[in-house]
Amino acid sequence: MNEFNQENETLDEATETAVEAEPTVEEAVAEAPAPEEKPKKKKRKNEQSVEEELRELAYMEAADLDYLPKPITKVRRNGHPFLGSFCFFLVLFIIVFFVTAHYVFGSGWIKNMIDGTGNFQTFTIPTVQHEELEEKYYQEDGRYTVEGVAKTCLPSIVTIESYTGSSIFASYSQGSGIIMTSDGYIITNAHVIEDADLTIVVRLYDGTEYNATVVGSDTRTDLAIIKINATDLTPAQFGDSDQLELGEQVVTLGSPAGLESTVTTGIVSGLNRMINVESDNISMECIQIDAAINPGNSGGALINMWGQVVGITSSKLESVAYDNIGFAISINAAIPILEELIENGAILGRPKVGISFYSISETMSSVYGLPAGLYIASIDETCDISNTDLQIDDVITTMNGVAVDSAEDVYAIIFQLDPGDEVTATVLRMDDAGNWDEFEITFKLEADETSAIQAVDESESE
Repeated sequence: MNEFNQENETLDEATETAVEAEPTVEEAVAEAPAPEEKPKKKKRKNEQSVEEELRELAYMEAADLDYLPKPITKVRRNGHPFLGSFCFFLVLFIIVFFVTAHYVFGSGWIKNMIDGTGNFQTFTIPTVQHEELEEKYYQEDGRYTVEGVAKTCLPSIVTIESYTGSSIFASYSQGSGIIMTSDGYIITNAHVIEDADLTIVVRLYDGTEYNATVVGSDTRTDLAIIKINATDLTPAQFGDSDQLELGEQVVTLGSPAGLESTVTTGIVSGLNRMINVESDNISMECIQIDAAINPGNSGGALINMWGQVVGITSSKLESVAYDNIGFAISINAAIPILEELIENGAILGRPKVGISFYSISETMSSVYGLPAGLYIASIDETCDISNTDLQIDDVITTMNGVAVDSAEDVYAIIFQLDPGDEVTATVLRMDDAGNWDEFEITFKLEADETSAIQAVDESESE
């Protein structure tokens, strides 16, 4: 029993010693060592480093063994080299194609293709520079003298002779032309080459002759483009006719009466003159000059003292009743027509009625006792107006409610419309008793590829 008590005392002492040695929770937390930061990731990283080192050592030892795989040093994407090359050359081809097409067909070829005109080509008159001349050919302000204009610009002026089957040994028409491009496009008047069913001969400043073909001609504005098979020609430089001033000195170059390379000079006598080449033609903005204009000057150049073409002279525009009054179609009015003639060969989209007539003004009406209007001389059977009740000797007095007695009146109406649009006209017809019966007709306008309407000169009808 003493032994049992002794053992119990020994156990109690041990328990007290253990209790005294056991720290509290706060002390345990305070005395606990800080945990290691991310031991797992560090371990994994160390394992990867060891693994990579072992792999590199294995590759180095096996580098000389051909039958073992080589180490992969760079990851390559799965690609298609042929497809990449194809795409590159396709893009390059498209770029080259569009750049080439722009220079060959012009900037508007895509629009023309979409519009369905069938002609991809557009044209813009090029800009050229004159060669430098000796100092004696310049004025103090940098402009040319008349001699300088002649020396610089005459190589750009040509003589044109037109032949028909009935005039084999002599030209029936002779005029002038302006070289527009170095590859042979030439500006002239439509009446110079009109009815040239045999040949058109172009003679250059140096005397070289070429046969020409007609690119486009518009009798309504009396403008035309012809072309010769030549290169390295001297094209004219074109200016801005809107910059001309009254009294400004100008020079005309052409071949009046067949006298080639003729130079005349004068001043600008008037600006913005709306003139008709013929009674049935469209009024064109013209420049009035006092320089001599004679038959043969038609199609020649009106040039300012900077050596720039500012007008196209025409003997058809000269005044036969007065001296020293001549006219030239302003180049600003001519350029859009010339460019369209090169693109399409004609002025497209212009409407026509399909009649020829005598113009009866209010004055003539009072003299002859006829109603003012359009006295019908002929009707084009290919036009819709031939399907109406209109007859020869009838008089059209109004179109769409507007009084008409001249070609200008008709143009003012129909040029606001398109081919295929309908027009209503008031018509007068004399009955057997001498009375005028009034009725209306409705017809569709036709597309004009030659002329819109044609007025008849009374002198030609006799």
